[in-house]
Amino acid sequence: MMWKTVLITIFAAGVLADDFSQITAVVTSQCTKNNAEDKVPEVEAALRTFGNCLKGLVDLNVLKTEIEEAKPNGALDEVFKKYCDKSAQLKGCISSVLQGVRPCVGNEYANHINDAQNSTNQLIDFVCYKDGDRIALFIAEGGPECFQQKTENLKTCFLNLKQSFPTVESANNLSLVEKCAKVDEMTSCIVKSLEECSTPTPANMAESLIKFMRKDSPCHTALPVSIV
Repeated sequence: MMWKTVLITIFAAGVLADDFSQITAVVTSQCTKNNAEDKVPEVEAALRTFGNCLKGLVDLNVLKTEIEEAKPNGALDEVFKKYCDKSAQLKGCISSVLQGVRPCVGNEYANHINDAQNSTNQLIDFVCYKDGDRIALFIAEGGPECFQQKTENLKTCFLNLKQSFPTVESANNLSLVEKCAKVDEMTSCIVKSLEECSTPTPANMAESLIKFMRKDSPCHTALPVSIV
């Protein structure tokens, strides 16, 4: 499920680009693989609608300017409150696109669309807790810079997990507990990498987010252990 969710995310990110040709190629390939060539226009339309929905909620260039202007004044919380007030609309956008790509993700993964929806809703709720106080603190405390500094370390964490699931068959051969243990290894790797930054906030925030999302996952009951 993890890699299908990543694929959906790639679809979603691509609709913000001016050149849609690469997304068309990916959609066509994915739909063809799942014997749904006739659904290509439908999925493309869903992705375009999603892109327009996002653009209507946030202009990334404007947001970046607002963040930079707010930093010296300690007004980041005001910036994120404005955008978190739109979280309900964002959830609606995401729900629509997840349903829209359903015809081309295959029957095995289509059954997990609701799980993906719940996960994204949890992420939005976490980020927008208390009108975005968490994300404001994360940026004020150098969170983005920390992630940038540790890019290679984080890539290694993800690569190690990917190597644990080289194929769908190999993933299916693992028990739920084994899968959860592999994911926990990755998340522990992420937190420990971020702990090397100059402030503890990025690592603390990442750990809090992971625990927040994990508590409503099957791993919470299958493998109730700390991630670090």
